[in-house]
Amino acid sequence: MVRRKGEKPSRRMAETVAVADDASSMPSESSRLLRIKKRSSAKRFFGVSAIIVILLLAGWFTTKLALSGWNVSGDSIWKNLFSLTGTQLVGEESGRVNVLLLGIPGSGPGVEGPDLTDTVMVASLSTSNQTGFLFSLPRDLYVKIPGYGNSKLNAVYEIGNSQDTTPGTTVQEVVGEVLGLDIPYYVRVDFSGFAKLVDDLGGVTVEVAKDLYDDQYPTADKGYEIVDIKAGTYTMDGEMALKYARSRHSTSDFDRAKRQQDLILAIRSKAMELDLLTQSTKVLAMVDTLQDSFETNMNLGEIKRALELVKGFDSAQLTTKVFDDSATGLLYGTRVDEVYVLRPVGDDFKTVSDYVAQVVSGSATVEELEGEVATEPLKVEVLNGTNTTGLAGKIAGELKTSGYDVVQVGNNTTKGFVKTIVYDLTGGERIWEVRRLASTLQAEIGEDEITTTSGAQARVVLGSDSAS
Repeated sequence: MVRRKGEKPSRRMAETVAVADDASSMPSESSRLLRIKKRSSAKRFFGVSAIIVILLLAGWFTTKLALSGWNVSGDSIWKNLFSLTGTQLVGEESGRVNVLLLGIPGSGPGVEGPDLTDTVMVASLSTSNQTGFLFSLPRDLYVKIPGYGNSKLNAVYEIGNSQDTTPGTTVQEVVGEVLGLDIPYYVRVDFSGFAKLVDDLGGVTVEVAKDLYDDQYPTADKGYEIVDIKAGTYTMDGEMALKYARSRHSTSDFDRAKRQQDLILAIRSKAMELDLLTQSTKVLAMVDTLQDSFETNMNLGEIKRALELVKGFDSAQLTTKVFDDSATGLLYGTRVDEVYVLRPVGDDFKTVSDYVAQVVSGSATVEELEGEVATEPLKVEVLNGTNTTGLAGKIAGELKTSGYDVVQVGNNTTKGFVKTIVYDLTGGERIWEVRRLASTLQAEIGEDEITTTSGAQARVVLGSDSAS
């Protein structure tokens, strides 16, 4: 057993105590010296043994940390060993702890872009009222990387690691800027590590809300296989859980993010069921099996404390949010240099960070905020700029299904449009919604000033590209 603090008196102190204790009986000088010598020898033996045990444990911990991806220097290993209790996480004092969760493919046969993050999620936990949030950001989010330029979010971890000496620093900063949160910690796991974790837990129970069918799920030999999971409740092993988390060709990245959140909660639930969150030795044993699949900047004491916090949370008090391009998602799709990306509404991430600030502070709930956003759908008029009969009615029906308020359908005064054009009629007040509409139709934003008597806030003039 390793003691947190040495409780043995020094040799000099031991001898002093021995002399003081023997003074009352006044034995002979030789017997007193003999007793002191025996005690000192025992102390020396115990002290040397303790040092050897500590060194062996330090070596063991250092090896496990290195294998598991922890970045711990030789100087800090001692701090980690003797501070496994009483550790306070960054943010606890102010009442909120934020951890970035990253999922990457990892190296392996047929893997392209092993360090691109398919999963970007932030767990934000309040230490004062035991509530928490899971925020998921899409891989196509267009962000600014310090010292580099603009890129999709899924490349930030890889780009940042090529620039930084400390892994994870850049992606923590970028995601923190998007959400308006200070994110001191990150945890990264690759696909194989995720599957191993689920298997080590003995599988996880997941309720599949709707059928999932994907005939283009990638295989290690760069081929495809079919993933067919019907709605229902399953105990998923690692392989099935990974497919459920990764599949996206028949749905969307946003649906996938929601499934990933469900799996995170299922893993926590199983860990609670097995009482793992209070048994750090078992957690370390599981981490040992992950080896290079796992990486974090948290030390052992911080991990132990994080497990204690997670254990105390009621999953019913955990709110999940996937930022997407829906009416309440606060993002819209567009193209930059012919590449599809997602931007924040109003082209300002303050829209997102203000939303996060309100929900984490408790000043508004997700339901309240999304109710406000969805109160008044954008009013749209749809005009046919082609000679294809019925095209305006067809597209108008699709827009109504998507939640738009179509106030007029008809023919444009001029024909021959090849590209569909969307015009903003709000004077810029709802330009982000107009851009989202243009993205939905894969249309261009018109620059001409347009007036209308229909009360529409956006005009869609359909081109022949809409007929295909």
